[in-house]
Amino acid sequence: MAYRRHRCSRLLLGFVLAVALGAACDQRKSRSPETSAAETAAAQRGTSTESDSAASEIPRPEVLAAEKPVTLDALDNQSFRDRAVVFARAVVDGVAQIPCTLPSAQQPFDVEVVLFHAGEMVGQGRGEHPSLCEALADAARGAANASHLSREQRAETRMAIDLRGRSYSFVEHGERGVELSHGLVAVRRFERSLLRQRIDEGKAYLLRVIDAALGPERAGVHKYYYAPADAFEPKLHTIYTASTIFTLLKLQAFAPDEALSKAIEQATGFLLSMQAREGDARNYGAFYYSFDLRTREPEQKFVVGTTSKTIFTLIELYASTGEERYLEAARLGADWLLTMLRPGGGVRSYLRYREPGRWTLSKKESMLYTGQVLSALSRMYGVTKAPSYKAGAKKIADHLLKRVASQGCYLSDDYRKPNPISSSWAILSLLDYVKVTDNRLARNVTYSCARELLERQIDDREDVHRFGRWKRSLSSSGNGWLAEVMSELYLYCERDDVRVGDCEPFKAAVVDVLRLLMQYTYTPESAFFAKRPEAAIGGVFWNAAERYVRTDSVCHAMNAYVYMFDHLDEGVLVELPEPPLSQRLAAGDAAAPADGAATADDEGDEAAAAAGDADESDDDSE
Repeated sequence: MAYRRHRCSRLLLGFVLAVALGAACDQRKSRSPETSAAETAAAQRGTSTESDSAASEIPRPEVLAAEKPVTLDALDNQSFRDRAVVFARAVVDGVAQIPCTLPSAQQPFDVEVVLFHAGEMVGQGRGEHPSLCEALADAARGAANASHLSREQRAETRMAIDLRGRSYSFVEHGERGVELSHGLVAVRRFERSLLRQRIDEGKAYLLRVIDAALGPERAGVHKYYYAPADAFEPKLHTIYTASTIFTLLKLQAFAPDEALSKAIEQATGFLLSMQAREGDARNYGAFYYSFDLRTREPEQKFVVGTTSKTIFTLIELYASTGEERYLEAARLGADWLLTMLRPGGGVRSYLRYREPGRWTLSKKESMLYTGQVLSALSRMYGVTKAPSYKAGAKKIADHLLKRVASQGCYLSDDYRKPNPISSSWAILSLLDYVKVTDNRLARNVTYSCARELLERQIDDREDVHRFGRWKRSLSSSGNGWLAEVMSELYLYCERDDVRVGDCEPFKAAVVDVLRLLMQYTYTPESAFFAKRPEAAIGGVFWNAAERYVRTDSVCHAMNAYVYMFDHLDEGVLVELPEPPLSQRLAAGDAAAPADGAATADDEGDEAAAAAGDADESDDDSE
């Protein structure tokens, strides 16, 4: 099926690349030569004798030796990558004679080239030689011939180049070679101006993915966009629609736009239509989990997380419009949440209608859902001052505080081992509780657990791939959520008269993880995996191995961006210098493990703790 998940395969390459499905990669940028090699190769293009319209085998080009041998000391990383890309492109284009402006080495270069056409891996080649030009010529020619594409089609490809055994990979973008780290476009320099660019791109992405399949007055949002196949799964999800509206409201406050107002109005119609307001009393006020576009029926599943996060959005809609219908819908949802509380303060995860007259009630507890319900009831009490919401919130808060006292701040539940996402929901929900009750114990636990969580953020500045990521959180959704939580905590801390400790560490943690999220974002440089790059730009894909976009990944990142933008200085926020070329090309370096691979220090079973997909049939928290 076109909408199924597509998992990237570990190819022969030393980094993770996708066997992306579909077609239509972004066309290469217009070429503006930057080196003498680039100018020479560009001038020689068009001298090929092969047919323009039919696929034919490319003969091996003659590599013209440089008058003066090129040494590593004469090149920096960027000029090296640029020269390699221009040389390999000339090979793929069928140029007969190509000057060599790349170095040789005593230890042979083992080079692999992969071609992507329209988002799909179409050709792969390999070469080995002491001369990098000779090795690259064999690899690029092999990839081009394996693609069986015509010359015109080859001109539309993007290539990735890997120097095997040297931990050095890059991807073609125009005439530039863009550094890759484990298949991700590396972001070594993060500036405030880049953050504003990502806000604009993310906003455009969210506006694009609102689906009016049920009509313009009931436009909903899918959970997944499969960029490699340019496809959505055939369901509209209540929670992802609510999260999208929430983010659009934050964007509207940040930079008003009529397009945002229109999109919010359209999506709100779908959101309200997904509330159960008739039939069985057991689900009255709850929100259906999803709407199946094939059966044209809502899924008979009512998840506390769906209703909780919808309440977050309804409160924001009420605050921005003053319309009572939003507050009334939020009241009904909150009243249903109260029915899902356990006597001891835990929360039942979901209610499902199985067959006529038979309901199934979850027996498991998710710390994510427990936190979401506490936040929803706390926020509802803040708006309505209804004693029932305060009492329900207190029951859950006491339960969480007992869990922290016995288990510590690093929490597990019936779905997950101890992980930062469960812990962060305890932090945010207790913070929401503190805002409306001023509970001193909850305040102290919120700050102490947050500071403990900061210690689990990866701070190795030589690790561009993982710097800023939280241990045991592999996904963009998880790290985006952590960025959002720490942003909210920082903003609260700054105005908290009785805050515990310094606020700046929270801000610094957010800045570091925002840089990481830039690496998980579809951009013109990284969209060689996407069938239709213009549709993917601004989307935040799951991780290096899974290039689908999950809507909450975008929303969490965007919320953190908007929350923090005005609190960040102009200029460079994070800079991770690239090691010298001679060091990077040292032969024999073992490639670092890819996403999901075990490392000795902290991540042996990290994937099992990543929020979002564990036991997804029961627990589909954001």
